[in-house]
Amino acid sequence: MLEFDSIQNALEKLQAVTDASEAHGTLCGLLLGQQDISKWLKFTLDNIPDQGDLLAQESLQLLQQLFDMSKEQLNAEDMCLELLLPDESEEFAIRLLGLASWSQGFLYGLAVNGEALVSHLSEQGRECLEDLLEISQLGHDEEETEETEAVYAEIVEHVRLSVIYMNEEVNPIMPSPSLQ
Repeated sequence: MLEFDSIQNALEKLQAVTDASEAHGTLCGLLLGQQDISKWLKFTLDNIPDQGDLLAQESLQLLQQLFDMSKEQLNAEDMCLELLLPDESEEFAIRLLGLASWSQGFLYGLAVNGEALVSHLSEQGRECLEDLLEISQLGHDEEETEETEAVYAEIVEHVRLSVIYMNEEVNPIMPSPSLQ
């Protein structure tokens, strides 16, 4: 997975309207609707830099890598999707906000796809969506304890699996052809 800080720096250089967590959440939400990178960049950056801006191109290449990797992970049979969140060296409050921000971005990306996509979700898929809505409203006022750290890890895993589950519902992975 690409480093949170490197994506955050790339977004800052490109004067993005969002942080790395929210941008990745939006990307994953858009990917459920099979959207392309130009659509994601439209919702992530105020202005797309022109081809002659070599420094911007470097940052855009990093975002292209994130796009490609996320698309691959979201549809991988081994369910290897990783959420782009602040790493464990950050304060607990920052990580909580990152998770809430990721979830907000995902819901936004999903909404951009339109109501038809959400209407394909089963009851369990809709429950996943409701959970993400609750998680998107997490505050940053929790004390960091072993217990809250464990709960945080469980919530991150729940978000990750919920997104994979919803993607599988709206974009079923075709089974690999069996070898004779």
